[in-house]
Amino acid sequence: MASIDPYATLGVSKAATADEIKSAYRKLARQYHPDVNPDNPDAEEKFKEVSEAYAILSDPEKRARYDQFGTADEQFGAGGPGPDFFRDGGFGDLFEAFFGGAQQARRPSPTMEGDDVQASVVVELIDVLHGAEKEVKYRRSAKCDTCDGKGTADGSAPKQCDTCQGTGGVTQVRQTFIGAVRTTTTCPKCRGEAYLVENPCATCGGDGLVTKSEELTVKVPAGVETGQSLRVAGRGSDGVRGGRPGDLYVVMHVAEDKRFERRGPDLAMKYDMTFAQAALGDQIVTDGLDESIEFEIRTGTQPGEMIKIKGCGLPTLRSSQRGDLFVQLNLAVPKKTGEAEAALLREYAEVRGERIPEPKEGFLGGLFKGKKKK
Repeated sequence: MASIDPYATLGVSKAATADEIKSAYRKLARQYHPDVNPDNPDAEEKFKEVSEAYAILSDPEKRARYDQFGTADEQFGAGGPGPDFFRDGGFGDLFEAFFGGAQQARRPSPTMEGDDVQASVVVELIDVLHGAEKEVKYRRSAKCDTCDGKGTADGSAPKQCDTCQGTGGVTQVRQTFIGAVRTTTTCPKCRGEAYLVENPCATCGGDGLVTKSEELTVKVPAGVETGQSLRVAGRGSDGVRGGRPGDLYVVMHVAEDKRFERRGPDLAMKYDMTFAQAALGDQIVTDGLDESIEFEIRTGTQPGEMIKIKGCGLPTLRSSQRGDLFVQLNLAVPKKTGEAEAALLREYAEVRGERIPEPKEGFLGGLFKGKKKK
């Protein structure tokens, strides 16, 4: 068979995901399957091309090799010419290739384990402190109710593939300079699944699964951080034809807070003090994350100084002991002052021997200043 472009053959882009590739393949495989197109050599050839394309793109190693070299041939990127017998299998596979395969190939099962599913949830800092229950919405592949997950329209079980005899692979013997070598490739008819659905369900197309939206309440533990995930066993996609379901992984995203900045188990916040508080000192009571906090502004505190309040931060997943809260003190300068305030400030500056700024005049006052009356 001539070299093919697997992306063009399946009608997908080079950025296509594994699910998109699988969906495109299944659609084309059903369209060109020999059982659907008897006595049609063109359809049979197209089916072989589609199967070859899927065999390349469904294998991460073969796909990467094709993307880099334009071919999935193992001699490219394997360190030199000729086949690399030890690349994938090891001595057991080499023995089987040379001496007829004394080991019996494992027969695939018609059941397949369900895929894992990922969802995300947004939590607030208060949730990180105490833990919380959150509603998670996600989509998964669930058992088709029409065919009860069997994939067949009449409720019958899938039949063993007559091409590979239920092994999922097709073995070929090649003559090489060292003798006969047996190689096994994915069966093009059943795509390695070893079983065929001859009368597919109209709802699920023979997959036995349909996409379904789900809602689930999960318990978010205290101390979580952005990027950490919570595993919920058995709540992923259903398995194919009774296979074990996959798991749900809920990825945490801790939302930013308007008042607090998180630094691991510690928190940081800013507090604007007045000039009088900075100069004379004060005892401050303000809101913390979950309760009131109290700290002292000492006499002569300078802007930018930091106060540490122990045990008012966050816990971690490994410990319930809380981190610390750091309060950065900033100086709040009024944008406008009244006449009485300005007079007091000028008096303060005079007492300290500081330069006393002259009162600012309005625009018209400066314009007509010094003009004599006629």
